[in-house]
Amino acid sequence: MIVHQVLSGAGPVDAVTVQALRFRELFRGWGWGGDVFAGNLDPRVGRRVRPLGELAPEPDATILVHYSAYAPRLRGVLDLPQRKVLLSHNVTPPRWFWDHEPMVAIQCALGRRQLPEFAARCDVVAGVSAFNAAELGSDRVVPILVEPASMGEPRTAEPGGPPTLLFVGRLAPHKRQDELIRLVALLRRHRLPDARLRLVGSPLHPRFERELRTLADALAPGAVTIESGLDPAALAARYREAHALVCLSEHEGFCIPLLEAFHHGVPVVARPVGGIPEVAGDAALLVEDRDLAVLAELVAMLLGDAPLRHELRARGRARLAAYAPDAVAAQLRALLEP
Repeated sequence: MIVHQVLSGAGPVDAVTVQALRFRELFRGWGWGGDVFAGNLDPRVGRRVRPLGELAPEPDATILVHYSAYAPRLRGVLDLPQRKVLLSHNVTPPRWFWDHEPMVAIQCALGRRQLPEFAARCDVVAGVSAFNAAELGSDRVVPILVEPASMGEPRTAEPGGPPTLLFVGRLAPHKRQDELIRLVALLRRHRLPDARLRLVGSPLHPRFERELRTLADALAPGAVTIESGLDPAALAARYREAHALVCLSEHEGFCIPLLEAFHHGVPVVARPVGGIPEVAGDAALLVEDRDLAVLAELVAMLLGDAPLRHELRARGRARLAAYAPDAVAAQLRALLEP
């Protein structure tokens, strides 16, 4: 069997690119052929991903379309006669970007408008979460493939030092890092005066990062650090040093950091939106209340309750089994085989 994968764009730390390359490793292990192609290529990817213009699929090949953004260059793929499988990674609704990056908002609006056409013209449609699949009227799911070895060694004991909250993900308006900053400010004022917050992720735009830093300096001076471009070892160290992962995002198609936190034994507090409840299962504190004072009390309770943290760590380890590489590989193979 031959499976060629196509992406709108490819970058060295892009989650969809990493997913496609891991899928290719699986295919080769199964004795399948195929390569990875992208419409836009970051030079740092090298020859691991080929330009879309080089795609010349064999008559009996299957084309796996990874959809994660507006992809006008992929439209031509829809005209090919080969069997096509769509895997939706979700596109963020544009409303979160109009006041910050209008061009990004336009790209998101176009991406969401174009997605139904791609779904209608592919033979099989799936999502990386049931949330993503349901948007397209499908119940087929192939989760993100996360290799335990890529996440580093999990910690063997709880960290010392001041109470440290961690967020990992893109610095963008819908991820609500502004609320995390306000949350840690409330914690410091009323419950944990030495609490701190670490935000780890690349910014949507340098201007947005400056806005977050200005807010942090005003509300919690010296308590918030922002880092980007961390290598896997440094990211693993941030997880090992964290007392809790807190995610107040307003939109998530999947949320890989939940699995990373489970791997490292870090308790999770999250807002139950998008794919988060599905990924978290019963292994996280999912909080619908939007009152940050209530959230601050909950975080303080978690940090002071050792049995609760122990229970969440145990549930997190159990939850990881649903996303074990072998389980995901079986779902992927079932999706692709005719």
